[in-house]
Amino acid sequence: MGKYLAIGHHGPVDPELGLRIADEAVGWISARLADGTFDCLYSMAGGGRMIVANAASEEALLAMLRAAPDAPREWTFTELFDGIEVIRRYVESMRT
Repeated sequence: MGKYLAIGHHGPVDPELGLRIADEAVGWISARLADGTFDCLYSMAGGGRMIVANAASEEALLAMLRAAPDAPREWTFTELFDGIEVIRRYVESMRT
């Protein structure tokens, strides 16, 4: 299981559709936060969203996000690693 930063943006959304999908998205997102799939979720100005998520792969995360009851978004992913552990490994590699 990996940890990913997912950043997505959507274009204009029809207000009637937006209200329905936003209402459904609240429950869907809340469930992902409660079960640990998402560590956090933030909205960004201009229709953006930033999620720190736990998933088996980028492909699995993209499939999950595309299945969400939400406005379609273009997503970019960056795999995340424990920062302290990365530094410790670097220091150890330099000592050997």
